[in-house]
Amino acid sequence: MRLFVASAFEPAFTAHLKAASDYARDNAGRDAVKWVAPSDFHITYAFLGDLDQKGADAAARGIDAGLVNVSALRVVSGGLGVFPSPRHPSVLWVGISEGSAELRELARRLAEALAAAGLIFENRFEPHVTIGRVKKPLPENFFRRTADYTAARRAESAVSSVELMESRLTPEGPVYRQVYSRRLL
Repeated sequence: MRLFVASAFEPAFTAHLKAASDYARDNAGRDAVKWVAPSDFHITYAFLGDLDQKGADAAARGIDAGLVNVSALRVVSGGLGVFPSPRHPSVLWVGISEGSAELRELARRLAEALAAAGLIFENRFEPHVTIGRVKKPLPENFFRRTADYTAARRAESAVSSVELMESRLTPEGPVYRQVYSRRLL
């Protein structure tokens, strides 16, 4: 199973992300970006890669250990950003403007507990929600126009659980399935 650890959002926050994604889509040019389906919007704490059932069980134990006494938190959306750079974008994302320190602490706790459970993974957490993957060059004014849009609009959401998710890759895009979930206090 190809697994990652993530949290989803409340419906109003997802609707806000969809509006930002739709605006970006309208300004990106035809087929320039492979857009993430709104039902798949999430924040990823750790990508664990291919694990068998034993590894998935270890990941669930790590999630439990990392979330002892951790309360739900609130996040507020931020502006549009890209990885790795605006000159060579490959991923379009919406950032987290408030609650990012708490998300970093949550990701740190999860990383420590997952590592203690024997899992090896890339540990580079940056609070963001991927909305698309760039396939072709974007118009010259894309970032200015979309940054203005996302900067003028904000939404907030509770982060009230952490999920272990399976990602199956298909020609149409990834298909996600929840493997395990832990509610926050």
